[in-house]
Amino acid sequence: MTELDLLVKAIAEDLGDPSEWSAPVEFRGSLALCALNSAYSLRASSAAATNVLARYRALRSTADTDSGADLIEAMDSAGGPADFARDILCNESKLPGTDRLRPEGIYEGLSRLAALDTAVTTTEHLRTAAANGSTAPKTAWLSVKGFGPLAWSYLIMNAGVSTETKPDVMVQRYLARALGDGNRLTPARTRQLLQLAATELSVEPRDLDRAIWLHESPSK
Repeated sequence: MTELDLLVKAIAEDLGDPSEWSAPVEFRGSLALCALNSAYSLRASSAAATNVLARYRALRSTADTDSGADLIEAMDSAGGPADFARDILCNESKLPGTDRLRPEGIYEGLSRLAALDTAVTTTEHLRTAAANGSTAPKTAWLSVKGFGPLAWSYLIMNAGVSTETKPDVMVQRYLARALGDGNRLTPARTRQLLQLAATELSVEPRDLDRAIWLHESPSK
């Protein structure tokens, strides 16, 4: 059997009928929530990100439709990213591998997206850029210290880009196990296999990514 055959077989046995999979996380109308969830999910528990989103929603009744500019304004009103992290979100965790608070990275990233020649301030702008194959938003987001490829992938997945995947540790672990313990999969190979398996199963890559993540999650 090929690697793809092995993976599809494992998915069928472990994950069941795709029609019964849980829906992926999505904040289709709010770039603010996408940015917060993406940044606070990096090497952190899903509960931490959930709490952050709840606190932002408590602050902003319009959270589910807030743009990037709205989140920047909320940080400015709180006294800046550091005060926002402490007083509003009650979470002063740092971006992985840095001494930077997560809102500091978010503020910089959203500012860089807004400063592009074709400004990106909403989830619709992100989806349009993805559909058009524009690389400028991705380059801008990844230029932020502490934001790697997974931060970008999860941002646009949250925004509604269903063709994207986020091959994090748990997803890579699942694929390695499905293909045999000796397989050492790179993020690029993991992403490729997810895309191929999704095509074979007639599902969206993002949906498959989410189903695998939930299967591997200790809190499922």
